[in-house]
Amino acid sequence: MPRFSLVIASLGRTVELEKLLSSLSTQTCRDFEAILVDQNADDRLWPLYDRFSRAIRLRRVRHEVGVSGSRNAGLEEAQGEFVAFPDDDCWYPPELLAGVASWFEQHPDFVVLAVGAIDESGEASGNRWFTGRCEIRPLNSLRTTFCSSLFIRRSGIPDQVRFDPARSRGEETDFVLRLLKSGGRGYFDRGMHVFHPRRDMLSGTVSAERAFSYGAGMGSLVRTHRLPGVWAGLVVYDITRAVLVGVTGHFSAARNCLTHTKGLIAGYCNGGR
Repeated sequence: MPRFSLVIASLGRTVELEKLLSSLSTQTCRDFEAILVDQNADDRLWPLYDRFSRAIRLRRVRHEVGVSGSRNAGLEEAQGEFVAFPDDDCWYPPELLAGVASWFEQHPDFVVLAVGAIDESGEASGNRWFTGRCEIRPLNSLRTTFCSSLFIRRSGIPDQVRFDPARSRGEETDFVLRLLKSGGRGYFDRGMHVFHPRRDMLSGTVSAERAFSYGAGMGSLVRTHRLPGVWAGLVVYDITRAVLVGVTGHFSAARNCLTHTKGLIAGYCNGGR
């Protein structure tokens, strides 16, 4: 049994996926398998699979389009002690898997570890919680969980807890919250990190449509898990952020923040879906 199973749901990307697979080939911990869940209708990933399957333990699984369903399919194939779900546009520093293995050895009571996420320049690109280390709770879950940065003890995942195919945003936080409700414990530790491009309301890399969908996903998530205080805090945060960036002349970013707010309201008001 390998120490890690890395489930990579991939659609449309080749250059980014090559960067991830290259980073896996340089890991100091070699006790892992990578499960490439290919959602493409064509064979664009075949050259990468052919090349990297000679360097790392790599399996390819075909699946219909849908990130949650693809991750579930990869989870069913996983054999490792720990499972992770790196996005196909992230990449790992060489010591990451070794560090995560050591952390779990020192913390046997925890099911979930969320490490930090930074972009190539070192700026936070996900799970921007105000503290660098803390236990994951429902109230901080939206700011400490980020799919590419999650590592989960496979034995701690109940059979009934899987990614919800009905969710297109926030599915990883929903997954972690259901693990917590089943009795598992999670921890956030920014002392380790994955690399991931920055995509948020202020970066200039997110369209209005995407900003709305992010907000709607969050709104639906907090409605489902009965976290009205979190929802209210997110709305206030978005509006405050829009005002602050607007007065500095960043009008496009301000509009994205307000569009995200509209998504939060729409997602929360639609009954949790």
